[in-house]
Amino acid sequence: MRHIPELLDDTDQLTSAPAVPDKDLFGDIPSGIWIAFLACWALVFALFLLFFATDGPAALAVVTSCFFATMILGLPAMLAAQSKSAHRPWPKLVHTQSGPLPVRAAATQILLIPVGAVIGLIGFIILAL
Repeated sequence: MRHIPELLDDTDQLTSAPAVPDKDLFGDIPSGIWIAFLACWALVFALFLLFFATDGPAALAVVTSCFFATMILGLPAMLAAQSKSAHRPWPKLVHTQSGPLPVRAAATQILLIPVGAVIGLIGFIILAL
């Protein structure tokens, strides 16, 4: 393969300035949806702590799972907190790889699992009492 040094430095040949990527990590989804998502998962693990950490081995298992949940959900929360951008109004559409979605449909898809977990866990707790 032949070395062509002219092709290595082609920044002066750009016709326009490169686009600056959006600095907001989760900017495509409104922040209220992410807050509700994390709050539902926090409620699930709080219910685990309150109702299932009754003896030593169970408390160890529940506390260990709470630490894992903190690591799994805390990393995206901290990354989002550090990549704040200017406040924007809620968009009417969320653009996904499969096409645009209304915000309500996106919120339903994002919140369905954690809200279902909270409802199911509360039902399980009621049946266990």
